[in-house]
Amino acid sequence: MLKILYSHKVKQDLKSISDFIAQDSPIYSIKTVQSIQKTIALLSEFPYIWKTIDWSIREVIETKYRYKIVYEVSKIAVTILSVYKYQNTWE
Repeated sequence: MLKILYSHKVKQDLKSISDFIAQDSPIYSIKTVQSIQKTIALLSEFPYIWKTIDWSIREVIETKYRYKIVYEVSKIAVTILSVYKYQNTWE
């Protein structure tokens, strides 16, 4: 299992997501961030099964609330680089 590291930007991203949703629903704010963190936790064990952006940069979509998680894989860790709302242009 690889270690999960969060960039400073991601900590800000998660706080912004939480704060924005909490304006309407504190409960969904917590549930959304927990769902994102659950998806991130999977990367520790399965970092290579999601879409490649660049040779070491990958992305995964948190499916329940539709957030894109961009991350980098090294030999010892998965570094979460960005989390943002996924906008599928096909919908």
